[in-house]
Amino acid sequence: MARTATQITLKHINEKLKNIHRSVEQNSKDIVGLKEQVAMGRGGLKVLVWLGAIIGAIIGVIKIKGFI
Repeated sequence: MARTATQITLKHINEKLKNIHRSVEQNSKDIVGLKEQVAMGRGGLKVLVWLGAIIGAIIGVIKIKGFI
């Protein structure tokens, strides 16, 4: 049975579609990973801001009281 141009074209389109589907799945996984990293970065930044505020307050109180 001879292959027609339509069969070959449909096979080619099907392969391309499978490749696109794999790429979309990989991109979705990458996006989830990036969201997790951004959330972790924001949490770390909040901790640093709080620590800086606490240390600044302690130093301010010490200077006001005249210990330093």
